[in-house]
Amino acid sequence: MASGDIICPLCKDAVNKLVYLFHFDSEKGVIEKIKNEFPEWTVNDGACSRCIDFFHSEIVMEQRILPAIGPHFPIKTMDDFIVIPTGLRINAHPQYKGKGVTICFIDSGFYPHPDLVVNSNRIKQIIDITEFSKVFPFGAPITAAAEEALWHGTMTSVVCAGDGYLSNGLYKGIASDADLVLLKVQNKDGRISTENICKALQWVLENHKEYDIRIINLSISDDVTCSYKESEVDKLAEALIEEGIVIIAAIGNDENGMIKPPANSLNVIAVGGIDDDNNLDTPAVKMYHSTFGKTVDELMKPELTANAIWIAAPILPATKEQDEAAILSLLLKEADKDLKGRLAELISKTKLDSSVLQVDDTTYIREAIVLRARTCKYISPHYMHVDGTSFAAPIVSSVIAQLLQVNPELTPAMIRTILFSTAKRVEGIEAGRQGFGVIQPRKALLQVIRRTKICKPALSPNINNEKKTIEFYTQSDYASQISLAGSFNQWAHDVLLMEPGADGLWKIEIPMLQAGRYQYKFFVDEKVWIEDVENPYREPDGFAGFNSILKIEN
Repeated sequence: MASGDIICPLCKDAVNKLVYLFHFDSEKGVIEKIKNEFPEWTVNDGACSRCIDFFHSEIVMEQRILPAIGPHFPIKTMDDFIVIPTGLRINAHPQYKGKGVTICFIDSGFYPHPDLVVNSNRIKQIIDITEFSKVFPFGAPITAAAEEALWHGTMTSVVCAGDGYLSNGLYKGIASDADLVLLKVQNKDGRISTENICKALQWVLENHKEYDIRIINLSISDDVTCSYKESEVDKLAEALIEEGIVIIAAIGNDENGMIKPPANSLNVIAVGGIDDDNNLDTPAVKMYHSTFGKTVDELMKPELTANAIWIAAPILPATKEQDEAAILSLLLKEADKDLKGRLAELISKTKLDSSVLQVDDTTYIREAIVLRARTCKYISPHYMHVDGTSFAAPIVSSVIAQLLQVNPELTPAMIRTILFSTAKRVEGIEAGRQGFGVIQPRKALLQVIRRTKICKPALSPNINNEKKTIEFYTQSDYASQISLAGSFNQWAHDVLLMEPGADGLWKIEIPMLQAGRYQYKFFVDEKVWIEDVENPYREPDGFAGFNSILKIEN
């Protein structure tokens, strides 16, 4: 059978191969999900990889009680993949977006991207440190010479704090309400020197109070390997930390590389990377090829890890790359009868080989377009997927912005303790490669949320038809963490974390469920299951206890 002639029994698309071998322990939920939607399907029929990805993602959306994936989270994208939005990927709390917190990015260069300025211009200042001048007003044309400097900083800042304007809110950063100060340190020769990094840090030291800067993100490094006690970059970083500013640094992408300033500094949080294979199942997590080990001063780095690959990031606007991504996306939406003619009109604006026009096979033409998009990592007209610890660092910065939004009084030392104590290590990976583990945003938030008095209604759970939500409550004076789990989220026990109140009362509010009958329990401190003692509707759970029952009527 020719390439592309295999038809997926689920999506009915022509594909190169089907998956028949399922890991029944980890993919049992996927199999059940497919069978519910396609009753005649069996594992012997197989499925294409993107359909499997889709059902994996649907399950996670249900576990976290989030809205449906479509229409802005389609099954198929240009590179035949679902690139998972960052907030969903790391299970960040969507309520906290870094509002009122200012993050300073020190990077190669920046462009005022629409995701940062259109809905609300959140860029407080943007400066070229090498010339001490403002750079690139919004809408200005980007020259080829300037493009190299601009793309890296634009990507890191938008990964952290973009609001997803160009993706209808899909690819937004976790700190999508945070304000930004952007400092360009790459000179005209394309170099990022020690001198310019120091100039940027010195500028922050002198101006941080004026701009209320609380976080500095450095996805760049010095070229010199030395003790943090001797490095001018590290000395300035430590001075800024003394001023109450948290500093996050990407550790680098070479497993055998040396750890350089500022990631090598004593109190700078160095961030390494993990790779989840664009899959939300925890067992799939492995280490990214990030730098790790001991510094010259015998400090173990990194302290934290975050996702460093399959990260959605913006394509620099008004560039040839962005034009090509838009054209490829447009071509893939054309009907078969119009595709070749439309391609003939637009092929000169792409890097597709002109020989594709000599072929009459529409399937072949589409595959050529998809291959080009995949090669360039385009996932939409305005976004691509990127990798590197340069993008793991801003994810950590965005979570810190959430913490500071909840409690502006947190010090750098307090933030370190919260993040390190709530991180989760990847099983089977040596501690030296991952530090304290993968950042856990919701658990970190639980440590800082102020315990206010919770007013409990007469009924629990309380179905709030006006707000279209369901409220769950439980009492515990000594628990440090309680989560809600049930048949409505496939009993995922570490996802729906409850909020603690000042009086020992815990609460969680989830979106309204469809009509039906659901079982649920509370999971306390990751070891004890308890039923809802105030809910009179229950049934035996098969383990000498009860499941509480929730009934939702039309």
